[in-house]
Amino acid sequence: MNYSRRIPSGRISFIDAWALHHALRKTISVNYLAPLLSMKRVTLQLASLLVLVLVCASPVRSIAATPERLSEVKALIDSRQIDRAEKIVVDEMMASPRDADWITLLAEVRLGQNRTREALKLLDDANDIAGVTAAREMLISLAQSQAGKMDRAEAPIRTAIRLDPENSTAHYFLSRLLYTDNRFDEAIEEAKKTVALAPSFVRAYENLGLCYEGKRMLEDAERSYRKAIEIESTSDIKTEWPMLDLATMLVHENRQAEAKPLLVQALDINPNNTATLIQMGSLLEEAGDLKGALDEFRLAIESDASGQQPGLGAAYYKAARLCKKLGFNDEAKEYFNKFNDLHQKH
Repeated sequence: MNYSRRIPSGRISFIDAWALHHALRKTISVNYLAPLLSMKRVTLQLASLLVLVLVCASPVRSIAATPERLSEVKALIDSRQIDRAEKIVVDEMMASPRDADWITLLAEVRLGQNRTREALKLLDDANDIAGVTAAREMLISLAQSQAGKMDRAEAPIRTAIRLDPENSTAHYFLSRLLYTDNRFDEAIEEAKKTVALAPSFVRAYENLGLCYEGKRMLEDAERSYRKAIEIESTSDIKTEWPMLDLATMLVHENRQAEAKPLLVQALDINPNNTATLIQMGSLLEEAGDLKGALDEFRLAIESDASGQQPGLGAAYYKAARLCKKLGFNDEAKEYFNKFNDLHQKH
């Protein structure tokens, strides 16, 4: 049985990064990798230039950031209100251009805008001013993984753990990185450290399941996935990934009847997850419901999140193939062309 598609070899996906944010709430309470929001590019470039001038300028009278004001901005980033957060940060930096807390928050905003290079520069500046912290090293690691530079992401997250050994989120993220590199035994060790420190850490149990599945220890994988789902059932913060991962494994094991309710549950939580929509479409196609399957593939293509998640190419291809079967030749041609265009770019 081939599990190769379950073991990513490149960057951590955008949707995974967004889900990781929920794990980070108790540690730094921000969303680092929120989906890219629409904003005026010129305004952002000017804002970046202003910040660069402020950071490099001669020291001026600095007003320390208050916890209340910092929390306000963190809440805005947490709720994806990136424009408002950026405006406050830039205004505050006019008075306190060398305040490491505000520089760090601006880096978080830049990560939310997918402007990784700027974020890394800002984090380096903050470390130069106030010294290395676990929180900033975690952000640096996240930024490197967002940029697809997984080989540069491990060292800073290990530094974060050295600085704060009981930081469950840092152990979790290291486990994710190790899993991505197919280092399953090391990843399992870090995942176990995570749940020992934070027994209600849903995504840590999910990652433990992925690692066991990578080792073909399927009973242990299923047990971990179901533990994640059980914990999540009483949590205010919901993520679809444990249901989707377990459903995908069950489909591989020809347990489609058990997989479908999990996919329905996952779509109730997040109807825009491209991977869930494709998996549901594939399940319906296998059951002979070609029209229902095509509808799921169309939804995957049309989803607002489709450009930020892996799987868009698969959605185009599967939709094109079904359109051809159903006689929708013009639509089939359109999807085949988009599939080819997408692959030529990569």
